[in-house]
Amino acid sequence: MRRAHSNRPATYRCLFCGGLLHAMSEHMVIAPEGDVEERRHAHTHCIATEHQAGRLLTYDDWRKTQPRQRRRWFRR
Repeated sequence: MRRAHSNRPATYRCLFCGGLLHAMSEHMVIAPEGDVEERRHAHTHCIATEHQAGRLLTYDDWRKTQPRQRRRWFRR
């Protein structure tokens, strides 16, 4: 997830609300990890709403749910 702003005269559809999104407006780009070809554009406030509702996790949110690995310290 990253902020986006472009001077290119393009129009996108918001991933969440389906509304029109102009490339020159303040918005964000969402992409699955490791696959930037599948990126989607969304309004900043739509992303904030989805995140607050718990339907859109950031990488940091996801890491908090993962079990911690125990570190083993070996003596030589």
